[in-house]
Amino acid sequence: MIEELCEQLLKELEIAGSPLLSYFQPGISRRTVDDILEKNDIELDLPDEVYSLYQWRNGLNEDKVRSKAMGEVGLFTLAVFNSLSNSIKTYQDPDVQKYSPSKGLFPLFESSGGDFYFIDTDKKSDTYKMIIFYSFANPYILHGASIFDSLDTCLVTVVECYRKKAYYYIQGLPDLEINPKLEMSIWEKNNPNSEYYKIMRNS
Repeated sequence: MIEELCEQLLKELEIAGSPLLSYFQPGISRRTVDDILEKNDIELDLPDEVYSLYQWRNGLNEDKVRSKAMGEVGLFTLAVFNSLSNSIKTYQDPDVQKYSPSKGLFPLFESSGGDFYFIDTDKKSDTYKMIIFYSFANPYILHGASIFDSLDTCLVTVVECYRKKAYYYIQGLPDLEINPKLEMSIWEKNNPNSEYYKIMRNS
């Protein structure tokens, strides 16, 4: 499922003319993912979906995007798809660990301003395999809230946002444009079990 969704996403990025196509790194094998985790003394049982994501693409090339603005490197709202190595740096960051209630949360996407999308890798957790959103600047979700029901639904949601022009690019400009109202309706529809939308409606 993840593999198919990743290819759908790639197609939508091509149709949209996204600059991300030039910044993606080739995928890495499951063995390589395990070797990198072991080298960094990280003992997490990543779901198969995460391995599939990194086998598709290993995030963005840091050297190519280092000087780029968030709008040019974001895959969706407040979400840069980092390489595994960069996600590990985030995971090990003391400030991130301080706010995370569980070391089983592993970052898949993040902004440069304190916004993070973690996948819950703890099999005993009520939110196992869900995507948890943290925003240190948002008092309503400072302690995190599930925002995508799974990595699958995250990708389904992002693909639909590109397809329905909630995400788009203006010809000749590199920044991702977002229609917030349309985006939120697509996100909420595809993720009925996540807390984020209830919190924001009641805030």
